[in-house]
Amino acid sequence: MFGNILVVARGTNPDQPAVQRAVLCARPGGRLVVLDLVHEPVLDGYLGNTVIYEPLRARVVAERRAAVEALGRALSARGFDARGEAVWEYPLDEAVAKHARAAGSDLVVLAPPEAAHGLTPTEWRLVTSCTAPVLVACGPAKKTYRKIVAAVDPFHVHAKPAALDVSIIDCARRLAEGCAAELGVVHCYTSPDYFGGEYAGAARAEVSARREALERLAAQAGLPKSAARLASGGAPHVLLRQMAERGEADLIVMGALARGRFEELFIGSTAERVLNGSVADVLAVKAAPES
Repeated sequence: MFGNILVVARGTNPDQPAVQRAVLCARPGGRLVVLDLVHEPVLDGYLGNTVIYEPLRARVVAERRAAVEALGRALSARGFDARGEAVWEYPLDEAVAKHARAAGSDLVVLAPPEAAHGLTPTEWRLVTSCTAPVLVACGPAKKTYRKIVAAVDPFHVHAKPAALDVSIIDCARRLAEGCAAELGVVHCYTSPDYFGGEYAGAARAEVSARREALERLAAQAGLPKSAARLASGGAPHVLLRQMAERGEADLIVMGALARGRFEELFIGSTAERVLNGSVADVLAVKAAPES
């Protein structure tokens, strides 16, 4: 579980998914900071004159602050070290990352906007750039996790750092132990025989090599061989989403790398594709910094 969580609020409803999920992922007595980012473009200014709208901005922030502080007090009454904050800041990714660093947060929690099919561009930039792990609450937020999948890649496709898999498993195990959930370490790949039966021989050799690498990674993390699982067929993001849809994962822990948009046109992002319409929560993890 996590001891210092920053929650990106959408209004002040205590039942909103990000708040509910943060409560379930927090250690007893843990710190919860509920952050309401305020920004109304119409109040930025007129013809470069920002001063004339300052009183209006201050009033809007004050109203939102009073509401989110009440939410913080409600969480404090449940035994958490909680507080609510409202600030006029944008864009979201830069503001949240800054507050997470200042608070020393070990987890950031947010939820997609209601009726949205995925994250906004600024929310996706937060997922890939924030130094703290970012949990996106996509599934039923009032239910504790029962099946957690750590999606790893022992072969480090697209130059992913080797330390990333270690960070993914560490985060997944922390939550699995706190929730008494089943933890699986899964490696998804597209098998050669997916493209035709003539590749069956190569597929068998590849399965053996991949299983060996995956079991070695699980053993290094102190997990049994039974926790290691290969998933082959289509693209990794399709396989992971199918696992969630079958009820085999209610949390997917995976790596997220920041890339330039030009590079993503050709490489794509498995994490971004999994998040787009996922029925399971997704915890995006960055590699631990090199010493």
